[in-house]
Amino acid sequence: MLLELDISQYIRKCGKVAATAALGSILYITSVNDSTAEPSESFPDVKNDYWAAEEIYWAEDRELIQGHKDGTFGPGEEMTEAQFVTMLSRYFGFETNRVNDDNHWAQRAYQSLSHNKLRMPGLRDNSIKNREVTRGVISQAFAHSQGQEQGLENSVAWMFAENITTGRKQGKSQMERYDVNGKLTRAQAAVFFKRFHDQSMSEWQAHSLLDLTPEGSNQYTEKVRELYEEKGITVYARGENGFGTADPEFYHLFQAYQLDVREYAVARTTEENFSLAARVGEALGAPVSANELRQALIRANETEEEIVISGVEIIPQKSDIFILWSEEE
Repeated sequence: MLLELDISQYIRKCGKVAATAALGSILYITSVNDSTAEPSESFPDVKNDYWAAEEIYWAEDRELIQGHKDGTFGPGEEMTEAQFVTMLSRYFGFETNRVNDDNHWAQRAYQSLSHNKLRMPGLRDNSIKNREVTRGVISQAFAHSQGQEQGLENSVAWMFAENITTGRKQGKSQMERYDVNGKLTRAQAAVFFKRFHDQSMSEWQAHSLLDLTPEGSNQYTEKVRELYEEKGITVYARGENGFGTADPEFYHLFQAYQLDVREYAVARTTEENFSLAARVGEALGAPVSANELRQALIRANETEEEIVISGVEIIPQKSDIFILWSEEE
């Protein structure tokens, strides 16, 4: 840092030549110190000559990542998805602080990304949160954050085009060279984020939803997911126009066909199942109240008769009851 001097007073005391020489020495010493400054070795396992030392200390300085309790960093350790999600959320300034009712230390970071149109695979599954994240997943997250076209191959191509990656193995294609199924080390994570920063990619640019969860999502799952979650049931997207469940008691399949036809198959199990199906049907736009639909389902199950109510067909089959209606857009 340059010293703060009153140059005019120094010149009067020492003369112009002496003052000029002294000031030149100060500037020289300062420039040498600035040009040769290296990050302090706060991690015993990350020396300044380590290949990713600059990036690791940069990430630590910006509080994107921390060392372990024993003082080490563990640069070669594979990073979990929860750790990567936390880094990504911190990098873009999203909320990451845990609250009392969170069921995982990184849940708030996952929710922050979800609120910003990125659902990471472990959003609703702690076992995935604690699993090592793959390079394919992080390429999709990085590309999506900058508003790029969705898809694994597209995201990898973008990573190469923007010099975020140079690849890590031999191969004929970019997908092979990038190693989409390989794991991400803590050192590599720091390098990726530093390159992101160096490319001035510091603003979140995602405009559409990218759902990387195993269950997926579409416009119909978003209408009914909370109803199923109340029962502890996972609903899985089936393409863009359908969904299903895997619970034996609450086994449901829904499909929206062309010409506005809706088909909703419900397992013939319990009245509790029929009650849930009636609420889901109403949420999906069936032109009948949940209470009326519930009563019709129970009656069809008992009598084996087809029922038509307010334009909704209720057709009992061997294992399921089919609910059909047409929806005017």
